Amino acid sequence: MTIHLPADVEDRIREKVERGDFPDAGEVVREAMRLLDEQERRLDEFRAKLQIGLDQLERGESAPYTPELVEQMRRIAEDRFRRGERPKPDVVP
Repeated sequence: MTIHLPADVEDRIREKVERGDFPDAGEVVREAMRLLDEQERRLDEFRAKLQIGLDQLERGESAPYTPELVEQMRRIAEDRFRRGERPKPDVVP
């Protein structure tokens, strides 16, 4: 396969190889593709979780977002933290 890259992209690839970050241009592209695949996978997971929430809202399975609800969630989170529980990765930044 032959691809034509803009000069600035070629320069960036060349810099990474010359700096010793990658053995050759192919490895730079391979890593870029791996990262793109990972980003797409995470986006698909996010969309699936979002759809679950939207479906729950449509079925009326929601609670009003009030200061009391926020306080209740905070207390629950603090209790779990004190017990050594860690939050699921999809609920933290």
